[in-house]
Amino acid sequence: MALSEFDQFEQKKVQEVKGSYYIYLPKSWCKKYGVAEDKRIFLKQLADDSLLIRSNSKALEMETSYTIDLDIDMERPDDCSKEEYIDYLFNLYLTAYIIGYHTIILKKRTKIPLKVKNRIHKMTRKLYGMVVISESETQIVVEEHLDEIDLRVMSKQLLNKVGLLMGNFVEMVEEDSIIEEVEDMVDELIEQDNQIDEHRYAIERYVHQILTYPTLGRFINVSSVECLHYSENTRLIERIGDHITKLAKLLKMQPIEDRPFVLKHLHGMVQYYHTIQDYYWRKDSLKFFSLTRDIKEYSIEIKQLIFENHPDTEYLIPIRRVCNICGDIAEIRINDILARQQAAESDNHHKTKKSE
Repeated sequence: MALSEFDQFEQKKVQEVKGSYYIYLPKSWCKKYGVAEDKRIFLKQLADDSLLIRSNSKALEMETSYTIDLDIDMERPDDCSKEEYIDYLFNLYLTAYIIGYHTIILKKRTKIPLKVKNRIHKMTRKLYGMVVISESETQIVVEEHLDEIDLRVMSKQLLNKVGLLMGNFVEMVEEDSIIEEVEDMVDELIEQDNQIDEHRYAIERYVHQILTYPTLGRFINVSSVECLHYSENTRLIERIGDHITKLAKLLKMQPIEDRPFVLKHLHGMVQYYHTIQDYYWRKDSLKFFSLTRDIKEYSIEIKQLIFENHPDTEYLIPIRRVCNICGDIAEIRINDILARQQAAESDNHHKTKKSE
């Protein structure tokens, strides 16, 4: 390698003592992460033979916390209702979690209303790894108590949860349940969808952390391009869950006119999704290409039925959207397969050049 490739690196002199090699670690870095107290660091040799140095498992966390002021009347603009501003504050809470804040503080000059406290606790339970560590009348502190997550495992769990949600809805339609039973089942499906949201938020959070700290991605062997694909697919998979929930709510309000007809298209939707599940981690880009082509043809067919104003059109619309999303996921998987191949070829080229 030419020396110019290291222009952005700090150079360190290597000292040899009795066959061992030493370098001095940056004093500011050691002080920041308490190396003097911990008396140890962690090394990992990466695929390109570079060395990754970490102080401990928490070395890449954001040190800053995020504070949300719950004094609604003092902070709220005149053109914003109280309810809307509260929703805005809870959206800030979710955003702070997703972008990777380790500590989130929600405080108020006076006593926090019980209704708001309950909502904070309810939302915290939906944020993977977050725990309320302290609570007073005027302040609630939430922290992350989770070292790392496996993006591949979380993505697989998300796929499975949406598949279960989809299967439960189809089973509900097949059984032709009475309205009282449908209402109970819909509530259960909504709760399942809430669990899907939890997984999506957790994946989004970890992706943000990797993009903020590229060395973390190198440590777990996940590139920024893969992060992009994880994020895109996570959103799409979660959106499928939303459409299934909409179908379930529709079942409460509008009975199906032609049940065999709707079931036929539901089974087709399930088959497309199962294909995504079965091939998701495989490297068969041709299979994904064939799937996208089949879905496009099917989508045109459903679109025609919608234009003809079929009695069950309200059910066909979300079914078509779910199928189209499956096609979008397949296209992203093709991109990911090729990106991984490109990265592997680059690594092989680097190793070959090094050995010459």
